Amino acid sequence: MLVRTLQVVVHCEHKTLWNMLMDRLHHPERYIQGVADARLTEAGPDLFLSEMTLHGETVKERILVHPDGELRHELLEHPQFTGFIVRKIVKSARQSPVAPLYLEYELDLLRKSLKVQGVVRGEEEIVTDLETEMQKVRSRAEEADARG
Repeated sequence: MLVRTLQVVVHCEHKTLWNMLMDRLHHPERYIQGVADARLTEAGPDLFLSEMTLHGETVKERILVHPDGELRHELLEHPQFTGFIVRKIVKSARQSPVAPLYLEYELDLLRKSLKVQGVVRGEEEIVTDLETEMQKVRSRAEEADARG
């Protein structure tokens, strides 16, 4: 079982970071290495179904959108894992509107089979990919905020 919280500090406005998370939802290939094909098969105001080819494997997700700053990605089809990843924006200070934000990913994943370990990407590779994605979201949000 892979239960972990990843976090990175982002210096931008909440709206800017939210826009980057929504851009990542619509265009994961901009943020995730190894995405060959990605599309939303269903899109509503607060529910999306996503399908992509990631490292040659099909990944399908149901994404619940909470406009206060949270996206819950439930894995419907994945070569290695079941479970979910929650991507969310967390304030670092309650009172200060200029305080930096945290971009936080909560992972709650269960490996489908230990027999295939070593054949497919392992837990550390998944974590490294997600950390790389977080850095891309952070840098794009900070650049967008600086442009104003």
